Amino acid sequence: MSTVVKFFVATNESAVDALAFGPDSSSRGLFFGNFDAEEALLDWESHLTGVSFGSLLAAGFPEVVAEDGEGASVLLLSERLVDSLAAASDSEVSELARWWVGEKAVDGTKVELPVASVILRSLVDLTREEREPRTRVYCWVG
Repeated sequence: MSTVVKFFVATNESAVDALAFGPDSSSRGLFFGNFDAEEALLDWESHLTGVSFGSLLAAGFPEVVAEDGEGASVLLLSERLVDSLAAASDSEVSELARWWVGEKAVDGTKVELPVASVILRSLVDLTREEREPRTRVYCWVG
């Protein structure tokens, strides 16, 4: 899998515009790679909120705000996931990282614990930052 994953804060219009090239340099962003971001968002939300993966998927989460025919997409993180991440204690983030590593291992996907921890702690920090009005947290995958 060769994927770039960028989490960023933007207005909906800017998020849609990000489809072609990713978020612009004016938006605070986190850059990672080589994991299925859509599945990760579902995994994390399911684990943090107790709503089943299947229920989230059936309800249309994560919301795709833009996509092209070549695999790039922009996903909106649900407010429930953003709120859960922002409220998570250090021990809850550590537990989520350990759980995610184990969950991916069951699927045959290797995610190193230090990498999972950096991804999740960085995303938690992003969710805790004060945001301008009308901005939300998005994920660009390309």
